[in-house]
Amino acid sequence: MPVLDRQSFGSANSTKPCHPERSLAMSEANRQTESKDPVLAGITTADPRNSKRVALRGAVIAALAILTIPAQSQTSRNFPGPKSELASPDGRYVIQNVDPSQHDANRNSANCTTSLHNEEYDHFLFLKDKVTGKSRQIYQYGRGVSVVWSPDSGHLAINDYAGSDYTETSIFSVEAAVPKIDVQKELYAKGDVTLAGDHEYFGVAYWIDNRRVVVHHWGYGNGGPGYCECYVYTLKGAAHRCARQPNRSDDEFCERTTP
Repeated sequence: MPVLDRQSFGSANSTKPCHPERSLAMSEANRQTESKDPVLAGITTADPRNSKRVALRGAVIAALAILTIPAQSQTSRNFPGPKSELASPDGRYVIQNVDPSQHDANRNSANCTTSLHNEEYDHFLFLKDKVTGKSRQIYQYGRGVSVVWSPDSGHLAINDYAGSDYTETSIFSVEAAVPKIDVQKELYAKGDVTLAGDHEYFGVAYWIDNRRVVVHHWGYGNGGPGYCECYVYTLKGAAHRCARQPNRSDDEFCERTTP
Protein backbone atom coordinates (compact mmCIF):
# COMPACT_ATOMS: atom_id res chain seq x y z
CA MET A 1 0.00 0.00 0.00
CA PRO A 2 1.21 3.58 -0.49
CA VAL A 3 3.05 5.43 2.26
CA LEU A 4 0.85 7.33 4.71
CA ASP A 5 3.35 9.73 6.26
CA ARG A 6 5.68 9.76 3.31
CA GLN A 7 8.72 11.70 2.18
CA SER A 8 9.15 10.15 -1.28
CA PHE A 9 5.56 9.35 -2.11
CA GLY A 10 5.60 9.17 -5.89
CA SER A 11 8.91 7.40 -6.29
CA ALA A 12 8.85 4.05 -8.05
CA ASN A 13 11.56 2.93 -5.66
CA SER A 14 9.68 3.89 -2.51
CA THR A 15 9.79 1.22 0.18
CA LYS A 16 6.95 -0.25 2.21
CA PRO A 17 5.28 2.42 4.34
CA CYS A 18 5.13 2.71 8.07
CA HIS A 19 4.76 5.38 10.72
CA PRO A 20 8.48 6.04 11.41
CA GLU A 21 7.89 8.14 14.48
CA ARG A 22 5.83 5.32 16.01
CA SER A 23 7.80 2.33 14.74
CA LEU A 24 10.86 3.32 16.74
CA ALA A 25 8.80 3.21 19.91
CA MET A 26 7.39 -0.27 19.31
CA SER A 27 9.08 -3.19 21.01
CA GLU A 28 10.44 -6.14 19.07
CA ALA A 29 8.19 -8.42 21.07
CA ASN A 30 5.09 -6.58 19.87
CA ARG A 31 6.29 -6.77 16.26
CA GLN A 32 6.36 -10.56 16.45
CA THR A 33 3.07 -11.21 18.22
CA GLU A 34 0.75 -13.89 16.91
CA SER A 35 -1.82 -11.21 16.04
CA LYS A 36 0.12 -10.36 12.90
CA ASP A 37 -0.99 -13.59 11.20
CA PRO A 38 -3.26 -12.89 8.19
CA VAL A 39 -6.81 -12.06 9.26
CA LEU A 40 -9.17 -14.32 7.35
CA ALA A 41 -12.89 -13.53 7.60
CA GLY A 42 -14.92 -16.36 9.07
CA ILE A 43 -12.05 -18.04 10.96
CA THR A 44 -12.30 -17.85 14.72
CA THR A 45 -9.29 -17.53 16.97
CA ALA A 46 -7.96 -20.79 18.38
CA ASP A 47 -7.21 -21.14 22.07
CA PRO A 48 -3.56 -19.98 22.41
CA ARG A 49 -3.13 -22.24 25.43
CA ASN A 50 -3.48 -25.33 23.27
CA SER A 51 -0.19 -25.68 21.39
CA LYS A 52 -1.51 -28.32 18.98
CA ARG A 53 -4.46 -26.17 17.94
CA VAL A 54 -2.19 -23.14 17.53
CA ALA A 55 0.21 -25.14 15.37
CA LEU A 56 -2.65 -26.47 13.23
CA ARG A 57 -4.14 -22.99 12.83
CA GLY A 58 -0.76 -21.64 11.81
CA ALA A 59 -0.35 -24.37 9.21
CA VAL A 60 -3.82 -23.70 7.77
CA ILE A 61 -3.17 -19.96 7.59
CA ALA A 62 0.19 -20.52 5.92
CA ALA A 63 -1.37 -22.87 3.36
CA LEU A 64 -4.17 -20.43 2.60
CA ALA A 65 -1.68 -17.58 2.27
CA ILE A 66 0.29 -19.55 -0.33
CA LEU A 67 -2.88 -20.09 -2.32
CA THR A 68 -4.33 -16.59 -2.10
CA ILE A 69 -1.34 -14.24 -2.31
CA PRO A 70 -0.51 -14.94 -6.01
CA ALA A 71 -4.13 -14.29 -7.04
CA GLN A 72 -4.22 -11.04 -5.09
CA SER A 73 -0.93 -9.85 -6.56
CA GLN A 74 -2.33 -10.29 -10.06
CA THR A 75 -5.43 -8.16 -9.46
CA SER A 76 -4.15 -5.26 -7.35
CA ARG A 77 -1.52 -2.59 -7.89
CA ASN A 78 -0.28 0.66 -6.39
CA PHE A 79 -0.11 3.84 -8.45
CA PRO A 80 1.99 5.74 -9.30
CA GLY A 81 4.70 3.17 -9.68
CA PRO A 82 6.95 1.36 -12.14
CA LYS A 83 3.90 -0.01 -13.99
CA SER A 84 1.13 2.25 -15.27
CA GLU A 85 -1.54 -0.34 -16.07
CA LEU A 86 -3.53 -3.06 -14.33
CA ALA A 87 -5.68 -5.49 -16.32
CA SER A 88 -8.89 -6.95 -14.91
CA PRO A 89 -8.87 -10.69 -14.10
CA ASP A 90 -10.72 -11.54 -17.32
CA GLY A 91 -8.48 -9.27 -19.39
CA ARG A 92 -11.30 -7.20 -20.84
CA TYR A 93 -10.64 -3.99 -18.89
CA VAL A 94 -7.46 -2.10 -18.12
CA ILE A 95 -6.90 0.60 -15.52
CA GLN A 96 -4.38 3.11 -16.87
CA ASN A 97 -2.57 5.58 -14.63
CA VAL A 98 -1.82 8.85 -16.44
CA ASP A 99 -0.38 12.20 -15.39
CA PRO A 100 -1.35 15.45 -17.20
CA SER A 101 1.85 15.68 -19.27
CA GLN A 102 1.50 12.10 -20.52
CA HIS A 103 -2.16 12.63 -21.32
CA ASP A 104 -1.69 15.88 -23.20
CA ALA A 105 1.15 14.38 -25.22
CA ASN A 106 -1.32 11.85 -26.60
CA ARG A 107 -4.35 14.06 -27.11
CA ASN A 108 -4.56 13.14 -30.78
CA SER A 109 -5.36 9.51 -29.99
CA ALA A 110 -8.96 8.35 -30.22
CA ASN A 111 -9.14 7.54 -26.54
CA CYS A 112 -7.59 10.73 -25.20
CA THR A 113 -9.39 13.81 -26.42
CA THR A 114 -9.44 16.24 -23.50
CA SER A 115 -6.71 18.19 -21.74
CA LEU A 116 -6.00 17.49 -18.08
CA HIS A 117 -5.08 20.50 -15.99
CA ASN A 118 -5.91 20.50 -12.31
CA GLU A 119 -3.52 21.92 -9.74
CA GLU A 120 -5.05 19.77 -6.98
CA TYR A 121 -4.46 16.41 -8.68
CA ASP A 122 -1.27 14.97 -10.16
CA HIS A 123 -2.56 11.66 -11.48
CA PHE A 124 -5.61 10.29 -13.27
CA LEU A 125 -7.03 6.79 -13.66
CA PHE A 126 -8.72 5.76 -16.90
CA LEU A 127 -10.80 2.63 -17.42
CA LYS A 128 -10.38 1.15 -20.88
CA ASP A 129 -12.71 -1.45 -22.37
CA LYS A 130 -10.57 -3.51 -24.74
CA VAL A 131 -13.67 -4.93 -26.47
CA THR A 132 -15.23 -1.59 -27.43
CA GLY A 133 -11.99 0.39 -27.43
CA LYS A 134 -13.59 3.11 -25.32
CA SER A 135 -11.81 4.77 -22.41
CA ARG A 136 -13.16 7.02 -19.67
CA GLN A 137 -11.67 8.83 -16.71
CA ILE A 138 -12.76 7.06 -13.54
CA TYR A 139 -10.68 8.74 -10.82
CA GLN A 140 -8.17 11.48 -10.06
CA TYR A 141 -5.80 11.72 -7.11
CA GLY A 142 -2.88 13.64 -5.71
CA ARG A 143 -0.67 11.30 -3.68
CA GLY A 144 -1.09 7.57 -4.19
CA VAL A 145 -3.75 4.90 -4.64
CA SER A 146 -4.15 1.15 -4.85
CA VAL A 147 -6.60 -0.57 -7.18
CA VAL A 148 -8.11 -3.96 -6.30
CA TRP A 149 -10.20 -5.78 -8.94
CA SER A 150 -13.16 -8.01 -8.07
CA PRO A 151 -12.78 -11.64 -9.25
CA ASP A 152 -15.46 -11.27 -11.96
CA SER A 153 -13.96 -7.99 -13.29
CA GLY A 154 -17.25 -6.22 -12.64
CA HIS A 155 -16.00 -3.85 -9.91
CA LEU A 156 -12.81 -2.30 -8.64
CA ALA A 157 -11.95 -0.84 -5.27
CA ILE A 158 -9.72 2.24 -5.06
CA ASN A 159 -7.89 2.99 -1.82
CA ASP A 160 -6.86 6.63 -2.04
CA TYR A 161 -4.19 7.61 0.51
CA ALA A 162 -5.21 11.22 0.00
CA GLY A 163 -3.47 12.70 3.04
CA SER A 164 -1.08 11.80 5.82
CA ASP A 165 -4.00 11.47 8.23
CA TYR A 166 -6.91 10.09 6.16
CA THR A 167 -7.97 7.96 3.21
CA GLU A 168 -10.82 7.94 0.71
CA THR A 169 -11.96 4.44 -0.23
CA SER A 170 -14.45 3.81 -3.04
CA ILE A 171 -15.81 0.94 -5.11
CA PHE A 172 -16.66 1.46 -8.79
CA SER A 173 -18.58 -0.60 -11.30
CA VAL A 174 -17.22 -1.00 -14.82
CA GLU A 175 -20.66 0.23 -15.92
CA ALA A 176 -20.47 4.03 -16.11
CA ALA A 177 -24.11 4.52 -15.10
CA VAL A 178 -23.67 2.76 -11.73
CA PRO A 179 -22.83 5.22 -8.91
CA LYS A 180 -19.65 4.71 -6.91
CA ILE A 181 -19.84 3.38 -3.36
CA ASP A 182 -18.28 5.37 -0.52
CA VAL A 183 -16.91 2.52 1.59
CA GLN A 184 -16.15 4.63 4.65
CA LYS A 185 -19.67 6.09 4.65
CA GLU A 186 -21.19 2.63 4.28
CA LEU A 187 -19.19 1.22 7.19
CA TYR A 188 -20.08 4.09 9.49
CA ALA A 189 -23.75 3.62 8.61
CA LYS A 190 -23.88 -0.19 8.78
CA GLY A 191 -20.74 -1.57 10.40
CA ASP A 192 -20.93 -0.25 13.95
CA VAL A 193 -17.63 1.63 13.65
CA THR A 194 -16.78 3.24 16.97
CA LEU A 195 -13.01 3.73 16.98
CA ALA A 196 -11.45 6.88 15.58
CA GLY A 197 -8.43 9.16 15.89
CA ASP A 198 -6.95 12.22 14.30
CA HIS A 199 -5.22 9.78 11.90
CA GLU A 200 -7.89 7.45 10.48
CA TYR A 201 -7.66 5.13 7.48
CA PHE A 202 -9.92 2.70 5.61
CA GLY A 203 -8.86 0.32 2.87
CA VAL A 204 -10.24 -2.64 0.92
CA ALA A 205 -7.78 -5.45 1.68
CA TYR A 206 -9.20 -8.01 -0.75
CA TRP A 207 -12.37 -9.40 -2.34
CA ILE A 208 -13.92 -12.50 -0.77
CA ASP A 209 -16.08 -13.02 -3.87
CA ASN A 210 -17.76 -10.88 -6.53
CA ARG A 211 -19.95 -9.01 -4.02
CA ARG A 212 -18.05 -8.98 -0.71
CA VAL A 213 -14.86 -7.26 0.36
CA VAL A 214 -12.74 -7.32 3.51
CA VAL A 215 -12.12 -3.76 4.72
CA HIS A 216 -9.47 -2.76 7.24
CA HIS A 217 -9.99 0.28 9.47
CA TRP A 218 -7.04 1.59 11.44
CA GLY A 219 -5.47 4.69 12.91
CA TYR A 220 -4.14 6.43 15.98
CA GLY A 221 -4.23 9.78 17.73
CA ASN A 222 -6.37 11.88 20.06
CA GLY A 223 -4.17 10.75 22.91
CA GLY A 224 -5.16 7.10 22.56
CA PRO A 225 -3.35 3.96 21.33
CA GLY A 226 -3.38 2.78 17.75
CA TYR A 227 -6.28 0.60 16.64
CA CYS A 228 -7.03 -1.96 13.93
CA GLU A 229 -10.40 -3.46 12.90
CA CYS A 230 -11.62 -5.81 10.18
CA TYR A 231 -15.03 -5.66 8.45
CA VAL A 232 -16.85 -7.54 5.72
CA TYR A 233 -18.91 -5.35 3.40
CA THR A 234 -21.43 -6.56 0.82
CA LEU A 235 -21.95 -4.21 -2.13
CA LYS A 236 -24.91 -1.99 -1.29
CA GLY A 237 -25.77 -4.41 1.49
CA ALA A 238 -24.78 -5.33 5.01
CA ALA A 239 -21.53 -4.61 6.81
CA HIS A 240 -20.33 -6.56 9.84
CA ARG A 241 -17.18 -7.21 11.78
CA CYS A 242 -14.93 -10.06 10.64
CA ALA A 243 -15.34 -13.22 12.70
CA ARG A 244 -11.64 -13.14 13.51
CA GLN A 245 -10.22 -9.76 14.47
CA PRO A 246 -6.59 -8.64 14.53
CA ASN A 247 -4.99 -7.34 17.69
CA ARG A 248 -7.14 -4.28 18.39
CA SER A 249 -4.14 -2.06 19.15
CA ASP A 250 -1.97 -3.21 16.23
CA ASP A 251 -2.65 -0.52 13.64
CA GLU A 252 0.49 -1.47 11.72
CA PHE A 253 -1.01 -4.90 10.93
CA CYS A 254 -3.98 -3.28 9.17
CA GLU A 255 -1.70 -0.89 7.33
CA ARG A 256 0.73 -3.58 6.26
CA THR A 257 -1.93 -5.99 4.96
CA THR A 258 -3.93 -3.44 2.95
CA PRO A 259 -2.79 -2.75 -0.65
